Amino acid sequence: MLGVVLAVISSVSFSLNSVMARRGLARATASAGAFVTVLLGVPLFFGASLVTGQLFNAGGVALRGYLLLSAAGVLHFGVGRYFNYRAASSIGATRAASVQALTVPYAILIAFLFLGETISPIMGFGIVLIIIGPAIMVQRGSKPAAKAPPPPSGGSTSGEAVAEASAFQLRQVEGYLSAFATIGAYGTSPILIRAALSDLEGVAIFGGLVAYSAAAGVLLLTLVHPARRGLISAMRPSTVRLFLGAGTFVFLAQMFRFMALSVAPVAVVTPLQRTGAVFTLIFSWTLNRHLEVINLRVVAGILLSVAGAVLLAVFGS
Repeated sequence: MLGVVLAVISSVSFSLNSVMARRGLARATASAGAFVTVLLGVPLFFGASLVTGQLFNAGGVALRGYLLLSAAGVLHFGVGRYFNYRAASSIGATRAASVQALTVPYAILIAFLFLGETISPIMGFGIVLIIIGPAIMVQRGSKPAAKAPPPPSGGSTSGEAVAEASAFQLRQVEGYLSAFATIGAYGTSPILIRAALSDLEGVAIFGGLVAYSAAAGVLLLTLVHPARRGLISAMRPSTVRLFLGAGTFVFLAQMFRFMALSVAPVAVVTPLQRTGAVFTLIFSWTLNRHLEVINLRVVAGILLSVAGAVLLAVFGS
């Protein structure tokens, strides 16, 4: 039960990250967004590890565990987050979240093959629903998002909102390909984390620190390229603040995710996290309506995907 609660809290936090990052991505690149949010995660996880005392349990993690966590960090926070943000920039956070529900059957298949977890017929039906959901959202052609009223106070100014909405084009090929690339990274990393933490206690948050540090190290190495440095320095302060907010929420999401994976199977945690697509839909409609294309096909696709994820969570536990 604890794993279920932690996974749901994580999914809500991921949704808040998505809508804040989506606003930032209207003004900056996916690469810049991933850079800011990953680097922010290192001090946040260090503080959490220090406060919980898990930092002092570092000696309890074997070399194999460090290698698995580092690989998970580079794969998830480096590769996965970049393509996640690129997908959100191209097709909107709402559509991207639903397509990424395909992470669930992918992760369960990997868990079945390598961790000995089982798949029942009803879980197979859930997987079918998850596959159908994103498929019905694809539409012919691509058009700009409909203009919407400016976001509530605390968001961008009305002038910025109009500029963001005017700039947004639904780029389906780029968006869906990026979302599918995200699936491989997001679907594999839970297996690595579970393999590293399943036999350990009191190191889940510290495991997040190790993973984030590995990803941050790789990103810092990319700064040797002058164009990369220029990309980061060109961001406006308001955009940096949006990514810092997104980074804080994704830190909370990842912290609860690592805690959930330390006490519950991948086949339970991963499906429950995909229910965040509903929260992303709600938050996107409320805050980012001018940056999303939300219609009945999108809503139906999300509901089907979430229904499939719930079936996997219920019958996979």
